[in-house]
Amino acid sequence: MNNGRRSFIITEIIFGILLIISLIYIVYNKNGPKQEKIAVIVPDVDESQWSAFKYGLKMAAQEYDVDIVIISKDNMETVNDETDVIKQEIKKGADAVIVKPVADSTDQDKLDQITKSVPVMIVGDTITDESENIFTTIEPDQYGMGVALANKLLENNNGSLEGKKIGIYSQYAYSQAQEQRRQGICDTLDGSGAQILWSVSKNSDSDEIVNLQTQRKVDIIMALDNESVVEAGKASCDNELYGALIYGIGNSTEAIYYLDARWMECLIVPDEFEAGYKSVSNLVDSLRKNWYIMKDQEISYTILTRDNLFSEENKNLLFTISQ
Repeated sequence: MNNGRRSFIITEIIFGILLIISLIYIVYNKNGPKQEKIAVIVPDVDESQWSAFKYGLKMAAQEYDVDIVIISKDNMETVNDETDVIKQEIKKGADAVIVKPVADSTDQDKLDQITKSVPVMIVGDTITDESENIFTTIEPDQYGMGVALANKLLENNNGSLEGKKIGIYSQYAYSQAQEQRRQGICDTLDGSGAQILWSVSKNSDSDEIVNLQTQRKVDIIMALDNESVVEAGKASCDNELYGALIYGIGNSTEAIYYLDARWMECLIVPDEFEAGYKSVSNLVDSLRKNWYIMKDQEISYTILTRDNLFSEENKNLLFTISQ
């Protein structure tokens, strides 16, 4: 074989290799790297209290180019139900999971096994005592919100609640978040002269039907969660609370309505948009960065009254809740 033919063959081989490399490059850039899939497990996702949270998820998904799949089951009432849904989503290809815990999340072992296969972020509530909690959480300062709500009550009564009777109402007896809020209220009101006449949860092991209308008459009702706030607001609107004033913690358009319509004195709103956004950003870092360790994060909250409800500083908060 002469030198000219040898050179021609070598050149053709080189061009062939370059062509293959170019085709691989084109295909790779066309398809791009695999888009991560994050499953979000939320009970009753259509309720307006999740609007800001879903909006935060959406904005983070766009920024980080991830696929967010929201799954909601109306009959998801126990940790077993929740675990089954999570496992199904992992089988379908979820790379990470965001969980809004159901009320009955006392059996942590099942969720613990899942965290060993994919990153899991718990949002809005811890599911065990802090000393035993092994899950990464994003939530507001639950105790601090209870303190803030009680302080607003004290402020509106010139620091004295002598002779006032108070009822504390929540939806779930086993929620760590609601228990911490209750403790913040009780600690702050200690020595104020107020009497906490009852503290009840609508959903508990008791066979007794618990609602606001069956409780003893009080001057003030402290509602610890969005469902309780909305229920209390409606009962007040229907003149079923004997004139009791309502102070609450919630994050829905219904809760905002009852405050604006003067059926409530104060509403503390955790920033659910921030919760949604940060949960995605943390999981993306966990998936894309080697040796990244997720850490618990705290989101902010806002104290709303009729005086500051439509102020400039609260426009963004109201916008996210209305999405």
